[in-house]
Order: sequence, then C-alpha cells, then structure tokens
Amino acid sequence: MMNNTYKLILKPGKMTLKYKFFALAAILIFTIPAMAQDYNWQEITEEYDLQEGVKAFKETTLNAWYLEVDLNIQEIIVHPYIGPSQNLLPFAQSVGAIASINGGFFSGSTSLSSVIYPEEVMARNVQTLSRPSGTYYVTRGFFGLREDRSPMVEWVYHFSNLLEDFYRFDRPIPNTQTTPAPPPVKADGEVIGDVIVGIGGAPVLVKNGQIDITYDEEVIWGGIGGFEETRARTAVGYTQDNRVILFVNNETPGLGFQKLAEIMLDLGSYEALNLDGGGSTHMTIGDQLVNKTLHSRQVPTILAIVPADSLKLPVKQSEIILDTEFDNVALTGSGWFETANAGFYGDSRSMLAPVGDGNLYATYSPDLVGNEEYEVYAWWVASFNRATDTPVVVRHRDGIDTVSVNQAGNGSMWNLIGTYTFAGTSDDQVIISNAATTGQYVVADGVRFVGPEKTGTSVLRESMEIPASVVLHQNYPNPFNPVTNIRFQLPENQNIRLEVFDALGRSVQILTEGKLPEGSHTYQFDASALSSGLYIYTLTAGSERTSRTMMLIK
Repeated sequence: MMNNTYKLILKPGKMTLKYKFFALAAILIFTIPAMAQDYNWQEITEEYDLQEGVKAFKETTLNAWYLEVDLNIQEIIVHPYIGPSQNLLPFAQSVGAIASINGGFFSGSTSLSSVIYPEEVMARNVQTLSRPSGTYYVTRGFFGLREDRSPMVEWVYHFSNLLEDFYRFDRPIPNTQTTPAPPPVKADGEVIGDVIVGIGGAPVLVKNGQIDITYDEEVIWGGIGGFEETRARTAVGYTQDNRVILFVNNETPGLGFQKLAEIMLDLGSYEALNLDGGGSTHMTIGDQLVNKTLHSRQVPTILAIVPADSLKLPVKQSEIILDTEFDNVALTGSGWFETANAGFYGDSRSMLAPVGDGNLYATYSPDLVGNEEYEVYAWWVASFNRATDTPVVVRHRDGIDTVSVNQAGNGSMWNLIGTYTFAGTSDDQVIISNAATTGQYVVADGVRFVGPEKTGTSVLRESMEIPASVVLHQNYPNPFNPVTNIRFQLPENQNIRLEVFDALGRSVQILTEGKLPEGSHTYQFDASALSSGLYIYTLTAGSERTSRTMMLIK
C-alpha cells in the first residue's frame, strides 16, 4: 500500500510574500514526489500468536514497528481504554488485549485527550492552553470508530461532558503562534452522532489522503517539542479499505512530525493522527513488550486490539405499555370500579378493587421477544386507603415471582417491579391481585415492559433458575430515597422472615413473615418516615440467616 503523492507542507513560522508566491506556484504546478526513502518493512506476524486480521511489521533502520488491523474481520476491534496510570504491558493484559499501543496526552493520572466509550465521554481533549501570546482554545485531533466499524480522524471539541456536545469541524480553528483564534462555536461544526469508541491526540498528520499537519492550529508548539524535533512517536491511522495502522518508533533515530506523516502516508494511511510520544511510546503484542524506550512512563490511556465482544454496546431500549382499556388486559371479577382520583396513566382512569382473597385480579398479557430480559414497571394512583402490600405476580420464563408493592405512596409514576427473562409466549403475564392484607383497595393501571432491541454484540444475562440455597440479593436501587426493592430466592417452600434494622440493631420494620413458595420474591421497603443513614436487612429462612446493608440518602 504505497502512496507517492504528497501535499507540500511549509514549516511553521514567518514567511515573506516572495516565498509565499513561490510556494503557491509549486503547489499549483508540480506534483511533489515522495520524499521518504524506501524502508525495508519486514513482516514479523509469525513471531507472535496473532489471530486472523492482525499483522505485525518491523523496520530496523527506523527502529519502528506497526500493527495492521483488518476491521473487516468482525471478530476483532480497536478499543481505547482509560484507567489508573500503569505501564503498558500490565494495562494491556488487564483488558485482554491482543496487542496495544499507548494512548493520548496526560498529566499524572489525568487524561488530557478524549476517550470515548459507547454513549459515554470518559475524558475530553484539553479545551484551552496558555501560551505567551494568550489563551488558546483548541480543536484537536481524534481517532474513532463509527457504528458500522468504519474509522475516522477528525478535529473535535467538547462543549460539555455530554456526547451530544461532542462536535467535529471541517478544519481546526485558525490559531497561529502569534494570535489565538476565537473559541469554536457549534454552528461551525456538527455533532459526531455515530461514534462508538475513540481516542484523542494531536496533531492530525494525514487528512483525505494528503499530509496535512495542523501543528500551529492545534497548538502543539510550546508544549511537547518542536515541529522538527526527533523523538519516539506513537501514531494511529487507517486505510480506505478499513484497516487500522498502529505505529511506534524508538527515540533513536527518532522522527519529526513531517517524517512521521510521510511514513504513515507511505504505509497506506488515508488519515492519521499523532498520539503521545517520548517515554510513553510503547507497543505490546500478547504478553510481550515489543519496544523499549529510554524513559518508560506509566500511562492512563491505551489503544488496544481486542476481541469484538469486548465492545460493550449499550442495549437500545424499547418499551411496551399496557393499560386497563387494552384488549390484552383483562379484569376478572365484578368488583372493579374507576378511581375518582387524578394522576392515572393514559386516557383511562385507574381501576380499584376491594382488598380480598384474590378473587379479583387484572391480567396483563404482553407480546414480548422470547428469551430476552425486561424491566417491569407498574403505575398506580396512590391514596391513604390503598393497600401497602398489593401482590404483583409476574409469570416469566423461569417461573413465577410475587412482588408486594405499597400503593399508598409513590403514585403517578413508574415503579420498578423487577427484571425478568420472558418466554415470548402467552404464558408471559403480569397479574395484579386483590389478595392484600392491608388498606381497603388495590389499584390496577398501566404496566410497562422495557427491554432490548438487539444491536451489536449481545451480552449474556444472569440466569434466574431456582437456586440450590437461600439467596439474598443487594437491594435496588442503592443508595435509595425513599423506596427500594429487596429480592431473595428460595430453593423450596419455607417459613421466612424479612426484617429491617437500623445501625444500632433496632428493628425498624418486618417486611414479610410466613411460608413462601420456592423461587424469587421481591418486597418494597418504604423509608419515608426514617432519617438518612445505614440500614441492615435480614432474611431468616429456616436455620439460615443472611444480612446485607443499604444506604438511605434524603
């Protein structure tokens, strides 16, 4: 992959009108031949246990190495990582990297370069820099992957820590060594809406198939060395056929920015970006450190080649809401009536039923995707005469769960009942029963199912099978204010007692007591009348006694 046409680059600094004229003439009239000498790159892939799609090369004269990653191979991906500063090899090993290079700029353990994870800004490029001529805003370089796995190199700016304020620009703002440019504005750029992962650096070296070193604009001068300074370098680029190039060279003989850009172009880069260099510059392949620099530095960011399932794409959510007037919601029994209270979901009023023995119940029959996990929520209109232990029965793939909810509070909002894996059949149901023991009425209103639209790499879910022993789960949410859910699982029918204590060991509330069937059970704990602090909840089942802590923050 050789490219022998280069864009003429003029060194930073002052230039007379006469020389500007001749430079412009040269650009317009001549095609500049490749200035880089022919290097002897030797493939060393067979020296390592590399999987399909990853190749390694070495050049002895340059004392340089590069990795070529074929993103057309779906089993691998290039992924940045951020964490506590450490040497590259243990960092790479901790994330299961096939191979890696160091990442962007930093100070101590703080990244000064962007790090983007799926739908999350982990770190931002530096926003401003101080130089003798003033304070400079900077639109710096960024290498990333889009949702379709295609790479990009862009000039970017973060207007906040939110991904929707992460903008790209056709050109960096026009800083010079004597005059700061005005701050970037959103109107001059656009949101990078399809980025899934990426890492920042500076300066951009190659853009649109031409050398385009934006050294002045990105305010590299006055910081990490001069334009022509030769040193150890790290760079990343990509080809037009979706191959990523990860490059490092040692400090002897070292490279300046111009030569580095020429080499990245010569290796086939359509676009390329400089990363942190000097003592940070390292490459790993497997469990081996490929190169050694004179001053090895610990780094907080790396760019790694990892198995594709290491990319944890957020699962896009879809929701299904069933209300009492829908055809797939049935009210059984003749005692149901509409509430006069406001705050009901949708167009139909909440339905009430007198507390009884389970003879009145509302059945919700959703059409769900089989073997997928859904969060189940319920809506009700709260009032002083509502049951505080209304049974909500969830029939799912792995059994039947009964959750008791307090309908005297938390009204006119979606209340989480629990998370379940459903079968995708007519057996999937949520039933609200009048078999409560407190209050006068139970409420049936909207029920909401929030589940995934499968995109990207799927994530295995925890099984909800009947356990071999009693299991008391951590409450959720935690910390909480003022309501939380406590879930436990029983291996068989057992007499149990679920009780909450304060930090001094005094009993606060018995949530439930009596014989319960095998399977999963969830109870709500309402701490509205309690003060902030640490609380302990204890499950006694037969001779077993298990406790966990939870934190109330008001």
